Amino acid sequence: MSQKYTKKIFKILVMGDTGVGKTSLIYRTVTGEFPDPTTLKSTIGAAFFVKRVNVELENGLFEVVLQLWDFAGQEQFRQLMLRLFKGASGGLFVFDLTEPISFDDLKKFWVPAVEKELKVDFGKRPDVARNFVLVGNKADLIRERAINYDEIKTFAQEKNFKYIIVSSKTGQNVERLFEVLAKQLIMP
Repeated sequence: MSQKYTKKIFKILVMGDTGVGKTSLIYRTVTGEFPDPTTLKSTIGAAFFVKRVNVELENGLFEVVLQLWDFAGQEQFRQLMLRLFKGASGGLFVFDLTEPISFDDLKKFWVPAVEKELKVDFGKRPDVARNFVLVGNKADLIRERAINYDEIKTFAQEKNFKYIIVSSKTGQNVERLFEVLAKQLIMP
């Protein structure tokens, strides 16, 4: 006897500065491979990808379809992107563990912009914040980490975000990241 899957579809924002590895992260999870950096181009505006994750909960099996919106990190595209935030169910705030400015920009621009557009304060709404994950990318460059772990942990706690360290290059925690996000999205 086969179990029936329930399909759930979610719009997911993938945000952060240019060069933090958003497109590489998505490419890794969708194809299982790290893209050739010599052929990878910066996203202009937004790009769209689909990731399917199967999740089993007590109340059944779910096929979670994540519509991944990869937003360009360049400043000139930011205002355009704000209009595309509407209807989002969750997201990934991605920063580069070797570039402190990328973490600062998450705190100063990306997170407040999403809070404004979705009319929510993540610090006061853990039920909404659970659908967003703070992602430290480039874990493979561990010797070059330039951001204090306690600062990251404090920010994640203040905003009620899960924090996951990944490496798009090696694949470390990439599938786990999307499994955690999918599970959070469908949990009652």
